[in-house]
Amino acid sequence: MANVTYEGVPYFVTGKEGSKAGVIVIQEWWGLNEQIKKTTQRYADALGSLAVSPDLYRGKVATEADEANHCMSTLDWPRAIEDIKNAVKFLKSKGAEKVGITGFCMGGALTLASSINVPELAAGVVFYGVPPNADPKQVKIPLQFHFGDQDESKGFSDKETADKLKAGLKEAGKDVSEFYQYPDADHAFMNEEAPAYPYNPEAAKVAFDRSISFFKKHLL
Repeated sequence: MANVTYEGVPYFVTGKEGSKAGVIVIQEWWGLNEQIKKTTQRYADALGSLAVSPDLYRGKVATEADEANHCMSTLDWPRAIEDIKNAVKFLKSKGAEKVGITGFCMGGALTLASSINVPELAAGVVFYGVPPNADPKQVKIPLQFHFGDQDESKGFSDKETADKLKAGLKEAGKDVSEFYQYPDADHAFMNEEAPAYPYNPEAAKVAFDRSISFFKKHLL
């Protein structure tokens, strides 16, 4: 595990250098905290890959919801996409032939945005986040989706938003066989620290295992 700066962008890096697969893990609205670092490590271990998480807030980590909301609302999204493109470049410089991306909450929205704007990616897993004005027709890579039906984040990851996204993908001719919705799960159900929303261990295990199977199919 190490903190690395590559072409001016800070990253948390862990896992096996030289692996044919690389994974980018995108932070929640809290920032690059210990929980996201642990998650990045989990993906590296499960896939035997090198994994990175870009520090999109450049060192800032929020601990209160209001502070996190401010950080997310002021994030420079075009720069974040460039950070992700740079992460692909970094992983490929370390031997990765295929690079996947996953993210949670804000990171989920950025994962979906990257599926449209970063064609160098091979696959992505979106956890409960939809960017504004995302056009399903523009998605360029295979995607897997995870949303909780109890999520009340209106217009971002609630059930209505998830249903609308699924319908749009289907209408655009995209594969929705990997679109999963969990009846008893809330927003951020994967976060075992539960700083703002309840952790759902059953849904979290199923979702993580599904994401690993998906990445093995598309990256290994």
